[in-house]
Amino acid sequence: LFKEYKRFYETESFLEAIEMLTQIINKGFPAAEFEMGKHHYFGSEQLGIAKDYLRAFDYFSKAAFHGHAGALYYQGIMYLKGLGVVLDVNQALHTLNMAATQGEIEALDALGKIYQFGYSDILPDYKKAESYYKNAINLGYPPSMLNLALLLENQLRFEEAYELIIESAKHGFVGAIQYGLSTYK
Repeated sequence: LFKEYKRFYETESFLEAIEMLTQIINKGFPAAEFEMGKHHYFGSEQLGIAKDYLRAFDYFSKAAFHGHAGALYYQGIMYLKGLGVVLDVNQALHTLNMAATQGEIEALDALGKIYQFGYSDILPDYKKAESYYKNAINLGYPPSMLNLALLLENQLRFEEAYELIIESAKHGFVGAIQYGLSTYK
């Protein structure tokens, strides 16, 4: 059924797509709950869904309860920023770590940024940041290559940084291409 929803969505049959997604959610399918959570998180003009962080968090919570790593990531970000929930950095770290443990690359990258720059009461910890970025890189996430490169540049490890920027650019990451062209001439 979820593939059928995707087919409707991709062919821009939005009325059918939202009806199908609602049916799937009523059957308790975590990927559908996650999908609906994203529609509420970002808003979806095509589906007639306004941005609504409270509803997004509710859908993410249902999917996360069933172990959906992407839903855990979004919950963590929402706790981190206080979107639809009370800002709670400890809960954000806990939830992001749960997602990261399941291999959610965006959670690994987010944790890398938190420890690279510090956040709220969390002081920068470059070793932790580097570890999170490397885990995301090992799972094939080009943005983490650039983020680690920037961390390494700040530590004056320019050769390692340059290699990561090149590798990220080879994977087609536009941010790395732009940074590389503007920085390394």
